[in-house]
Amino acid sequence: MSEEANNPDVLPEEIPTTPPVGETKPQPPAEHEAVTESEPTLVTEVPTAKRPRKRRKKKQGLNSCNVLDCTRDHQQFWRFVPSGRSVKLVDLSDDPDPYTPISSQHTRRDISQMWDPHCQNDAWLPMEKVFFRVLQLTTPDPEELEGMVELQLEKISPLPVSQVVWTFETVPPLPGIPPDQHVVVVILASRSMVEDQIGQLESIGYRPDRLEVPVLQQVLAARDDAGQIDSAWIYPRIINERPVCLVAWWVGGELRNINVAHLTSPKHLNELTEHLTASAWAAEQEGWAPSAWQWNLVADRKLAEQWLPLLNEWAGQGVRPHDPPETASLAAACAQGAARPLEEANLLPPEYRDRFHRDDVDRVWLQVAGATLLFYGLFVVLYFYLLGNVREDQRDAKMELRKLNREHKGMALEEERFLKKREYDELRKKALQCMQAVATTLPADMQLLTMNFNDRKESNQNLSITGSVPTDLDQLVATFKDGMANILVQDAEKNDISLFADVLEGSIVEVPIRGDPKKRWSLSCALEMNREKRKRDGQ
Repeated sequence: MSEEANNPDVLPEEIPTTPPVGETKPQPPAEHEAVTESEPTLVTEVPTAKRPRKRRKKKQGLNSCNVLDCTRDHQQFWRFVPSGRSVKLVDLSDDPDPYTPISSQHTRRDISQMWDPHCQNDAWLPMEKVFFRVLQLTTPDPEELEGMVELQLEKISPLPVSQVVWTFETVPPLPGIPPDQHVVVVILASRSMVEDQIGQLESIGYRPDRLEVPVLQQVLAARDDAGQIDSAWIYPRIINERPVCLVAWWVGGELRNINVAHLTSPKHLNELTEHLTASAWAAEQEGWAPSAWQWNLVADRKLAEQWLPLLNEWAGQGVRPHDPPETASLAAACAQGAARPLEEANLLPPEYRDRFHRDDVDRVWLQVAGATLLFYGLFVVLYFYLLGNVREDQRDAKMELRKLNREHKGMALEEERFLKKREYDELRKKALQCMQAVATTLPADMQLLTMNFNDRKESNQNLSITGSVPTDLDQLVATFKDGMANILVQDAEKNDISLFADVLEGSIVEVPIRGDPKKRWSLSCALEMNREKRKRDGQ
């Protein structure tokens, strides 16, 4: 029993046993020989999908992305960050041990995963453990492709549908192709193999958002080199000293088939040629094989030097060698494609993606809760610290206020005493000015009987004068009034101002006195200085 039969993770591939006859065109295999790879299927009538599908999300912007390859005998890790419309390599590691734990410096899933899940960690699956199938589907709505592929699973899957994980990649259409024509590459893998790979990745601290096979990037990029030429592209890879060859078949620039051949050893290239012969014959039977194939070998120089002579002899023409892309270039292409929605071309089972997302949400909430508690604790400490400072400042302020109040009271008393003294001095001054004004203005024929003086601001009669005048000289009262109204004095700025703002004449009453008839008169005077005070005080 072969080693593949004992290994459940290796998908079975039967190798045709009929060798080529040497013609330019490969010969068909014998009737008893079988080709286990499924041929491309053309679906023209599509029934309704079994279950509704979510509409695919739009392409996101570029994010930082890690790419990990531990499918070989060593481990390679790349970290890319957005740089314009492409990505830039910022970190690279190559470890001889594929089970070396990955540092959490870059792989820790960021908080944006909580509300916008995207591919932050990309991981590669081994090519030799994956099946590829090419389907041609007809539908005007690309959203229906997933349901259409699902309906074909039982037909194209090498294992029971319940035991596989699958996804698909849409091949970009050629110019001039009707918009309802689609070519998709279905990728299938054993669920147990995928889960083992996920377990291995988690054991080294790497939780993937996307699982993919990078050789598919090479296959799809080959069309730019092939153009409209009918060609077959061979991609060999040495796995544990045993070659595994992926073969992509292009007709007129359209991808028609992808199959994988497992060889016993590098010395058994006849197994590869038999596989190519059988696949070419199956294509001819399907009716899509061209009259002649252009053969292409994508391998490093050492492997190409070993294989080209035998392949050229088998093909009867020159096999074109191509240098494979650098592994870092494939990693960059995967990081560039990480902007796609997680549902596209991703072999990571949805339940794992959901679990990782829930864990991310739980982790974020724990971080938020921890940060909240820390903030609350700091807030409480800061609150009581500031409260103590405020209370101390309040005590200091109260003491300072009491001190200022005492000082203010003392100053107020001093000011009050000063104002009273100044007011008293002004009162004396005004009284003297009024007496002087009366003395200098009173006519000689008029007699002064009473004179009352007050300095009340609200009063319009600061000076009240009564007297007598001979009956025939009562006109002297008006003369006296005018004289009092024109009295000028100097204010504090040494400006001449009227002493009185108003001088009002009172009643003139005749008093019958025998032998000496006289009239009693009165005047009321309002000080000008008091009126100015009332204006300043707002009265």
